[in-house]
Parts: sequence; C-alpha cells; structure tokens
Amino acid sequence: MRNALFAGVLSAMFLSGAVAAQTTDTTTYRLTGTRIAIGQDVRIERDEEVTDAVIVVGGNLIIDGRVRDGVFVAGGDVHLSSTADVRGDLVVAGGALTRDAGARQIGSVSYVSFGNWWRQNTWWWPSIRFGEMGRWLSLAGTIARIAVLGLLMMIVLAVARAPVARVGRAALAEPLRALLIGFAAEIFFVPFLIAASIGLIITIIGIPFVAVLVPIAIVLAVFAFLLGFTALACRLGEWVEDRLGWQPGNAFIATAIGFVLLLAPTMIARVVDFAPWSGPLSFILIAIGLTVEFLAWTMGLGAAIITGLGRWYTVPPPITVQPQPPQPNPAF
Repeated sequence: MRNALFAGVLSAMFLSGAVAAQTTDTTTYRLTGTRIAIGQDVRIERDEEVTDAVIVVGGNLIIDGRVRDGVFVAGGDVHLSSTADVRGDLVVAGGALTRDAGARQIGSVSYVSFGNWWRQNTWWWPSIRFGEMGRWLSLAGTIARIAVLGLLMMIVLAVARAPVARVGRAALAEPLRALLIGFAAEIFFVPFLIAASIGLIITIIGIPFVAVLVPIAIVLAVFAFLLGFTALACRLGEWVEDRLGWQPGNAFIATAIGFVLLLAPTMIARVVDFAPWSGPLSFILIAIGLTVEFLAWTMGLGAAIITGLGRWYTVPPPITVQPQPPQPNPAF
C-alpha cells in the first residue's frame, strides 16, 4: 500500500513538472527603444520588449508585452493584459489604469487627475475637461477676457472719441453693408497678407519690408476690431438711453451699457452653468452669446473699414431740428 501511494505521488510530481515545462514562456521578444506618442493610441505587442520608457500624451496605452523602464500616460487610459510585464514606475495623468489577471507590474503607481479632464471624442482630436473645476476655469477665463476687453475699449474711447462716433454712425446707418464688408475682411485678411508677403519676398529687395508689413497689418487689424466693437457698443448704449428717455450723457456710460448688453448672454451662461439643470439652457445661452459677439465684432470691423478707421464720414451727420419759437397770435 505504501509503495503504491509513493508511486502515485512521484507520478503526480512528474506530471506537474512536465506541464510546467510545457507552459514555460518561450516567446522570442523583439527589442525596441523608447516609445513616444502624442495624440494617438499605442499598443505594446505580445512579442515586444521596450527597453526604455513608454510616454503617451493624448492617447490610450495597451501593454501585452514587456516594458523595462516605466510608463507615463497623460490624457488617456492604461490597460495591462494578462501577458503584460512592466518594470518601473507607472504614472497615469487624467486617465484610468486597468489590469487583467496575471498582469505583472513592479514599481509604484501614481495618479494625477482632475476628473475626466481629457477624453478622445474622436479618433484624432482630444477634448479637454477638468471635471467640476472646468466650470470655475471657464468662469474665470470669461471674467478675465471681459475685464481686458473693457479696459482696451475705454482706452480706445479716450484716445479716439471722434473716430468712434464716426464708425458707430456708419454701423447704424448701413448695418448690412458693414456686416458683409467685415465678414469679407475676416475671410481674406490672412490670404491677402500671405500673398503680399510672398510677393515682397519674390522681389528680393522687398524681403526687409515683410518684417514691417506683417506686424503693422496685425496691429491695424486688432485696432480696427477694437475700434469697431467700441463704436458699436457706444451706439447701442446711446440707443438704449434714447429709448429710456434719458438725456444724452457721457460716452463712457453709453459704451458701458452697450458693452454689458453685448456680453451679458455669455456671462449669464457661465454663471448658469453651475446649476445642475443647466445643460440645455447653458448651451443655448453660450450659442446666443457667441452669435451676438460675432455679429458685433464683424459689423464693427466693417464699419471701421468703411470709414477708414474713423477718419471720414460716409453718411451725413443727423440733422437736428431746432424747435420754432411760438408765434404770437395776431391781434384782432
């Protein structure tokens, strides 16, 4: 009996050793160096051994093979399959780490994340989100943009009061023409600037003028945008004052009124975005705000071009009719 039991134990040990020998990994690995990818997914194949680090930004990483010097993934997920063998630190920023049974990873695992701050909605373009912090960042960015824009508008109004009045009058008198001219300028400005630069470069002697043309053109374009937007805000504020029966007052006050009206939808949308039910309403307000701003910027630019940056009138100034004094009744 004892001999039979001893023979069975030996047979079992022999069979288990044979099975283990058959399941030994005999994969021949092909060696590769550092793997770096930006904006795309990466897969370490079963027969691949990366001798250095794997760095992926804006994509997902799937590891079926070996990595010998750590992994860093920002804006994507990491998946370790059952055959993965990773040595070194593993850092995941803005993503998740999943691993199958049997995956081996030696080293520390670090997470850096603000929620779902970066996910790929399509196969090539990542969208950035910062979870709940994103709403605060959007609000802070909108406030900063509005503050800087308001300061620049006040400066333009202080140094160019007469041009602002001329541009605003032209925008109010011919809004459709100003809108079409401004839209055409927005479309053809960059192609025209590129064509002019190429033409100067071809002439050889005009190469030094390219360094002057490009900055001057950009500065003039920015000034035209600011001048037109300021003029339109001023005219809108004056129109509101007239409708409310207010006496014409300071141009700065009128500009502030128009400025608030033009940017109110965008600002309200950023505040409403904090409400849990704000999804559709916030989207509608943002769409309205962007449309209003686009029309204002475009129409103001067209009016600035029509008037030569406010240097001349294109429409006659309004005629003010002086009230006639009452005529005395003839005596009978």
